[in-house]
Amino acid sequence: MATEVINGIEVTDYRHPEDELLPTSVEELKQYITRLSEERNVIQADIDSHSDVLRRENNVGMDGPLVDAEQYPRSDIDVVAVRTSRQQVIMLTNDMRDVMGRIERALFKLHELMPRQENTRNDVREEVRPPTRPPFLRVHGVLPDSPAYNSGLRDGDVICQIGSLHKDNFSNLGDVAEIVKLSVNKAVPVKLIRDGTPKTIALKPRPWQGRGVLGCNVVEHTD
Repeated sequence: MATEVINGIEVTDYRHPEDELLPTSVEELKQYITRLSEERNVIQADIDSHSDVLRRENNVGMDGPLVDAEQYPRSDIDVVAVRTSRQQVIMLTNDMRDVMGRIERALFKLHELMPRQENTRNDVREEVRPPTRPPFLRVHGVLPDSPAYNSGLRDGDVICQIGSLHKDNFSNLGDVAEIVKLSVNKAVPVKLIRDGTPKTIALKPRPWQGRGVLGCNVVEHTD
């Protein structure tokens, strides 16, 4: 059971996704990840829909007051709609965390299985293949001796995929923060391009003497 604060509201997750049995073959894992990615997109669309309601209601957000200075319900917003959307955002955020965690565990399992199966067939180490997805993030401000630096990230790297996140399912930088939060003290695969050369690294976010768990910044990449 884990409790954290999301948008100013304490949320407790009572689920135990680590107990879930994962598929044991590469193809089954790929299909499983595809299904979870579709589920993630549906959840994200629902979150966006309820977030739009909160923006339309005078941009009240998740923690704006619902009463006026005299402690009466505000007349400039639909209080019932705001309460409903806030509750849905909390529930959907829990669902999103669950799905993202399951995707990450499945990806780690997939990366464990694929080299072994390639080695069995070819008796050689699996070669790193070029990223098949276009870049969507750019790295800058990598600090020396930071987790990002020690994992192999460098200024100017463009990221094509980080864990399960790629250009096709990326909506905003909050998605990256969610992946990083779920991957603290774990290795998350990152496919990137550096000076025209594709690379794959294992990024391991962790606490260190600096701020955050990475020690770098990422921004959206534009062609």
